[in-house]
Amino acid sequence: MKKGLLIIPDVHGRDFWKEAIDSNKYERIVFLGDYTDPYDIEGITNERAVDNFKSIIAYKQNNPDKVVLLLGNHDLHYYSEHYYELVGGVRYDPISAIVLQRLFQENHQYFQLAWETDMGGIHYLFSHAGVTQSWLKRNLDLIREPDANHLNRLLQTNKGVEALAQVGEMRWGDYPSGSMVWADVEEMLVSDPLTDTYQIVGHSMQYDGPIMTDKFACLDCRAAFCLNNKGKIKSVTQIIPYEEYF
Repeated sequence: MKKGLLIIPDVHGRDFWKEAIDSNKYERIVFLGDYTDPYDIEGITNERAVDNFKSIIAYKQNNPDKVVLLLGNHDLHYYSEHYYELVGGVRYDPISAIVLQRLFQENHQYFQLAWETDMGGIHYLFSHAGVTQSWLKRNLDLIREPDANHLNRLLQTNKGVEALAQVGEMRWGDYPSGSMVWADVEEMLVSDPLTDTYQIVGHSMQYDGPIMTDKFACLDCRAAFCLNNKGKIKSVTQIIPYEEYF
């Protein structure tokens, strides 16, 4: 992979991704999920967020082999009725729900939970919130191996969706740790790392900039990032400090 990757963390109705995309510049463009359910403080309406999501789907349709669309917790409560029955939805939009459910149903083949690749001798696993050893061990008989192939199969069964609906105590849930769409960045910091894998996630919003360790990178800070073939991650759009929204 010579051109590197463009990574689009949590969108939540924001359009910073439009500034970053260039189909000829990157080998892949990976969205980390959470496309709608905007934050009230940012002044993005639910209607605008839905239109933005439609644009992302259209972009995927026009670039099917280049664009990767991952699912986050804010997507699954529209994507799966069983998931919604289990955990409900944070900032769930009941007015737009029918439209969003239809968009996911009609385009379900474009979405997945995880994606992986090798660059510069490093194996990368992309997901919305990250795979912790605690959650993996709890569901090992179901997942078997923490690779993209096995993780994506969770969408195919009710038991798999139930594993995704496990919310950790740090997010006011009932489990010691959350699933790959719910794990808080603090859980990632204390979890034993996956063997020979570097994880790239979003989900846990950072106010001033990304968290990057030798085990994972949490990039949820309202900006797009590039991962080059030497393993360097850098922002390609401006990181706006969250205090500017106040």
